[in-house]
This record gives sequence, structure tokens and C-alpha cells, in this order.
Amino acid sequence: MGRKHSRQRKHFFLYFACWLSFSLTSAGCASFHKPYGGEQLPLQKPSEEKQLLLRAKSSFARGDFLTSIKENQEILNRFPEKYGDHALYAMGLIYAYPEYPDANYETALTFFKKLIREYPESVFKNQAKIWISILNQTAENEKEMDKNKKQMDLLEKALNAEKKQIKNLQNQIKSLKEIDLGIEEKKREALPEIGQ
Repeated sequence: MGRKHSRQRKHFFLYFACWLSFSLTSAGCASFHKPYGGEQLPLQKPSEEKQLLLRAKSSFARGDFLTSIKENQEILNRFPEKYGDHALYAMGLIYAYPEYPDANYETALTFFKKLIREYPESVFKNQAKIWISILNQTAENEKEMDKNKKQMDLLEKALNAEKKQIKNLQNQIKSLKEIDLGIEEKKREALPEIGQ
């Protein structure tokens, strides 16, 4: 039969593992907090293309869609290799955005398709494919709705024409009843004269 381990010895490895983890974490974190002997590093100013990208995103967030489109177009023209896919994706989103007064699904599709074609390795490629699918489905739904609306308009016109025809027939029936009553009245007036 084996020896019984004391409670202290039983948890020794657990204590040791916790102490080791804490020590390594503390040592690792300490070096990240104040590198280079405790002096603060100055933040680097973002590059020109990143500033332009941030301005374009900020314009979109504020609802200034035209400015965002112009800034994204500038990014596409000046930095096509580095941020062209960002610009195309952003412009596609703007034209697909319902709150944009000049929203145009065809234009949005053009930007998304161009992104996939010209930047096949882009991180936005799959999102662009999803947007293309959604916009195509939306366009099909809108065509179906337009078709149904036209059909409803035709049916409504036909219904109004039928209502007019029913009203005319009712007026004719009313006129015929009045004529028929007039004839019956003349017959009644003529009958007593025959009887005398």
C-alpha cells in the first residue's frame, strides 16, 4: 500500500504552476508597458493613404456619402495596389446603402464585381460575393414587385371599368323600372274607362 501524501505536498505542483505563470506573465507584461527604460514612445503619424482611408470611413459614418465616394475614388486612383480593394468595397457599400439618396444597386454591383476581378486575393472578396448575391436577389425581387404592381394596376383599371358598367346597368334598370311603372299606371287608368 502506498504512502498517503500530505495536503501540502498534494498541491505543491499546482502552487508551483500558478507561481510560474504569474512570474512569466508579470515579466512579459512589464516589458510591454514601458519599453526603452520607461520613456513613452511618440505615436507615429499615419501615412497619407491611411489618413485618406480614415477620412473616407469617417465621412461615411457621418452620412457624408459624396465626400466618402470622392475620397475612396482618390484612394483608388492614387494607391490602387495597397488600398484599391478597400476603396472599391466602400464605394459598393455606399451605393448599396438604403439611406444614401442616390443608392443604385447596379452601380454597387459594378464595384463589387470589379473588386473580385481585380483583387482576387482581397480580404473583402467573400464579403463582396455575398453582397453580389444579396443585390442580385434584391433586384430580382424588385422586378417581380414591379411586375406585380403593373398587373395590380391593370386589374384595378379593369375593376373600375366593371364598376362603371355595373353603375350604368343599374341606372338603365332604374330607368326601365320607371318606364314599366309608368306603363302600368297608364293601364290602370285605362281599365276603369273600359269598364264604364
